[in-house]
Amino acid sequence: MRKIILAFIDFFYPPFKNFISAHNFRYLATGGGTLLLGILSYYFAYFFIFKTTEVNFGIIVLQRETASLLVDYAVAIPTSFLLNKYVIFTHSELTGRVQLFRFLNLQLINILANYVLLKFLLELLRDYPTLAMLSRIAVSVLMALFSYLYQHYFTFSVKKLGRSDKS
Repeated sequence: MRKIILAFIDFFYPPFKNFISAHNFRYLATGGGTLLLGILSYYFAYFFIFKTTEVNFGIIVLQRETASLLVDYAVAIPTSFLLNKYVIFTHSELTGRVQLFRFLNLQLINILANYVLLKFLLELLRDYPTLAMLSRIAVSVLMALFSYLYQHYFTFSVKKLGRSDKS
């Protein structure tokens, strides 16, 4: 499956090879695909699963938007982890359990940071709708960069060999 996914992504890589490495392009492609899957999951849940403004789960009642967002996360987070683990960052020597724990920490950080940054920027720019919309894009780009660095250097890190280990 990994080879099929990489072949598909790499088919679109040649026009970008002068601007971005194949690894980073693959990360962006899988991240973009996961984002699209999450958006489609949200849309499907919002318009076809949850038909009332409030959704009663027995224990808790959520607004339709929040329930749809939970579906989005329930689909996108596992998909993103699997793509990152088995397609993008395949050389990590960490156990899957450690990777998953670190990845879920990253997701929690992303959710909280997205909320805080957007809330701050939207309040700050509420009189400028165009800038407010651009702030959503800016926050998304910032969080994608942070996520890549976090995953590359922490979640799926590869042990570097020192000079004495290279024998």
